[in-house]
Amino acid sequence: MHEYDLIADWFASQRTGSMGVPEVTALAASLPAGAWVLDVGCGTGLPLTRVLLEHGCQVMGVDSSRELLARFQANFPHVPVSCAPIQSCELQARTFDAAIAWGVLFHLHHEEQEQAIANIARALKPGAAFLFTSGDTHGSVDGAPMNGVPFRYHSYSVDGYRDLLRTHGLTLEATHKDPGENVYYLARKTG
Repeated sequence: MHEYDLIADWFASQRTGSMGVPEVTALAASLPAGAWVLDVGCGTGLPLTRVLLEHGCQVMGVDSSRELLARFQANFPHVPVSCAPIQSCELQARTFDAAIAWGVLFHLHHEEQEQAIANIARALKPGAAFLFTSGDTHGSVDGAPMNGVPFRYHSYSVDGYRDLLRTHGLTLEATHKDPGENVYYLARKTG
């Protein structure tokens, strides 16, 4: 997203906490050694890509922000990346054992979220997990600006995500909110 290019330095300095770490740690611990994980909206890679790598996963990062990907590549020079929107990203004919999308889907309009989920689902192996965050109320709202840059957020209800995931061969297994009110969805590719 172009907006993240505008705030890349600020965002990198702010994304140092542990939000998402327990959830991604649990996911990584459930995967076999050497599992391939697609990190959608990978940003700088900190802290979530680092968690995956520390658990022996192989990672491919995708982000549409060139500025954030430059920081990602400085942090993890040997991890392959793609600078593209996930809804149209070519995933190099790879298949993945899991995918994460922390803090990215809700930036996409509803039809773009459907395209993104379809693209991710095609790249997942049968039985692969997909962990993502989004809202849990259907609609679009203006969010608080980040470092002066405005953002608009779009989400489905939990049932809306359940239906959307099912359309693309995924089953919603669990949802929960962390202390920061981030809503996590854990889905799995069927068949």
